[in-house]
Amino acid sequence: MTEGPVGEYLGQRAIRVRLRREDGASLRLFSFGPRDARAPALLILDGIGCNGWAFERSLPQLSERRRVVLMHYRGTGQSPDPPRPWRLSMPVLADDAAAACEHLGLSSVVAVGFSMGFPVALELYRRHRHLVAGLVSLAGPSGRVLANFQGTQAFGRLLPLALATTRIAHDLTTKIWRKVLPSPLSRAIGLRSGQVNADRIEAADLELYMRGIAAMNPELFVAMLDEAHRHSAADVLPSIAVPSLVVAGARDNFIPLSTMRTLAFAIPRVQWKVYPDATHALPAEYPLEIARELLEFVDGSVAPFLAARGQHPPVQASPASVPAQASPASGPAQASPALTSTAQASAAAPAALSRSAQ
Repeated sequence: MTEGPVGEYLGQRAIRVRLRREDGASLRLFSFGPRDARAPALLILDGIGCNGWAFERSLPQLSERRRVVLMHYRGTGQSPDPPRPWRLSMPVLADDAAAACEHLGLSSVVAVGFSMGFPVALELYRRHRHLVAGLVSLAGPSGRVLANFQGTQAFGRLLPLALATTRIAHDLTTKIWRKVLPSPLSRAIGLRSGQVNADRIEAADLELYMRGIAAMNPELFVAMLDEAHRHSAADVLPSIAVPSLVVAGARDNFIPLSTMRTLAFAIPRVQWKVYPDATHALPAEYPLEIARELLEFVDGSVAPFLAARGQHPPVQASPASVPAQASPASGPAQASPALTSTAQASAAAPAALSRSAQ
């Protein structure tokens, strides 16, 4: 395990760390913000191939006074393909996250799972409960990620065929994959298809995501997606005993609102919020609002929870050792447009309602 120098990632200064696992896999970690910040840290567990793109505009606010850690999964971003046979299951990725926390000296984290990252966060809670002070789902299900994708189960049924194709015709699929995904046409389709809120998301952010996916080995991408689709951590939900926040987009076609609502109300004392105009790209569409949601959740729920358990977090003693840089403009800060405790969030209602689900 080696620690690299301070560099830049997603426009922010970060400590870059290389973590080597027992099975030969190599992981890239990024640590933003002050190393002596008040615990807990925010551990971002991303979607497949996302590599932090959806948090680029929220990082400056998050890392101003909190330590924020981003891990690139095996074979994604700056983490190279692991040795074969690939070990890409959600429990393995959770163990990688626990090893990252240990290596960075983190004893308490809020696991923020975006999309597929939430099943990883749940497995982290199941397998390494002592590390997890809070759980956050941002458009993240408990598992079976393609069960209702686009309102159908067909995509899940096609996964074995896709996996076989990438194995048999690896060179051809790689060539097509890396040519089509980062193209202007793919970006235009993404913006105009309704899969993202084109009025809220930056085209440059979407391009960053497309390029990150295109850089992946398509066989590994499909294999990881297959693992995420076959896995479920729904059995963990009723046993969660730490503060939890579930945030959903009412226009999410990847993980339907009904799926997110069912997940949320399976967790004791969960905080449940819906953004009426958000899609699956929720953190990128509402970066400043999501940053505020996370910080208020940590300060208002997680910190008191730790204090009640007698775990008084250390006080930040000095200015940030890795100072945050100014965020690219993403519009003026406004009151959170989230709705809570509503089964049918209306896009016409911008007010925020608030309650905790029992």
